[in-house]
Amino acid sequence: MVHLQTLQAVLETGSLSGAAKELGYTTSAVSQQIATLERALGVRLFERGPRNLWPTPAAVQMGRHAAAILSRLGEAEQDIRGYAGGRRGRLRVAAFATVGAQVLPKALARLVARFPEAELTLQYDGGPPEVAQTVCEGRADLGLIFEYDLVPEAVPGELRTCPILEEELVVICGRRHRTRDEFHVDLAELSDAIWVANREDSPGYENLLRLCAQSGFKPEIRFTSNDFDVIRGIVRENLGVALVPALALGIDRAITMRRMRSDGPRRKVLAAYRATDPNPLVPPAVDAIREAAEDFVDWTTHAFGVRVDSPLATTLTST
Repeated sequence: MVHLQTLQAVLETGSLSGAAKELGYTTSAVSQQIATLERALGVRLFERGPRNLWPTPAAVQMGRHAAAILSRLGEAEQDIRGYAGGRRGRLRVAAFATVGAQVLPKALARLVARFPEAELTLQYDGGPPEVAQTVCEGRADLGLIFEYDLVPEAVPGELRTCPILEEELVVICGRRHRTRDEFHVDLAELSDAIWVANREDSPGYENLLRLCAQSGFKPEIRFTSNDFDVIRGIVRENLGVALVPALALGIDRAITMRRMRSDGPRRKVLAAYRATDPNPLVPPAVDAIREAAEDFVDWTTHAFGVRVDSPLATTLTST
């Protein structure tokens, strides 16, 4: 590339000294570069006189090729810089269902507006272990995982995490289920209730058991599902009550919500990515997810048709 630039400069200025001045080289360096190019091509590029030099037809033709090659190289550099800055890059996000429904669409819309040429994809990979494994194996660049305060998740050492959101855990009931307070409840009041929960192998199930144990009882769990739509459907039919994080609430006027009377454990949402991944889209993606999480926090104050004197979630920042 340097030799081609030197050739162009000599052709444009008509002299070795003129090219040297334009390029910031010595005249001797320009002469050496032209000689190297001639040896590589196996053809004489310039006729040299005592004070002048004249391009041969081969030099003129090579100059045309050099212009095309350097132009394409410039385009290639600009294109690759787009990838380096994220403008033309690719970001694959893996997430669990509730954050995928409530937060990620707005976050992805922000990223599309900011990086319209980037390739953004989203995949649902189940719970935290599955999402973390997907990121570790390089099948996703960024993962969203969760953990309950009472059921910490072991994150693989090759991943870094950024806190995004902290959700309140609330009780949902069918309209026929009555509690002493219309807006708040202690878990102990629900010791005789039938419960709907996540599957037994899930952190949500274990979290419910531990919370109820702290309140002095073991819940009677008759229905289990990791699909919160199913859980809400069972609650809607007054078949049981459930403890769910704010992201899983949905909006159903046939379901009532009770906040915990005491400030109990919560569920945290974290972004996870490989420590060795230089993907330039990861930092702006985390920022966009946090912004979308802030929208969700604000939305929780008015979305559920009940008195909510404070948000059901708070956004988190790295410490």
